[in-house]
Amino acid sequence: MRRSHPIAVRGRFLGVVVTHAAADWRFIATDPVVEDIDNRTFSSPAEAERVAHLVLARNSGGGARAPGGNRP
Repeated sequence: MRRSHPIAVRGRFLGVVVTHAAADWRFIATDPVVEDIDNRTFSSPAEAERVAHLVLARNSGGGARAPGGNRP
């Protein structure tokens, strides 16, 4: 059975990650602002959310940092 997890940043629903392969999660974008990472795989839902946050900040001109650290 597949598992899924919604990805939202500051209340804005950006997409969903679904289990893919053995240990990966595939991101499905629902908001065009994060289409750059549509269909990409991540090691966890948290990693997908972190990257989605960075892409949202980049594409909306904000300088917001991703939650949980200083990594790009």
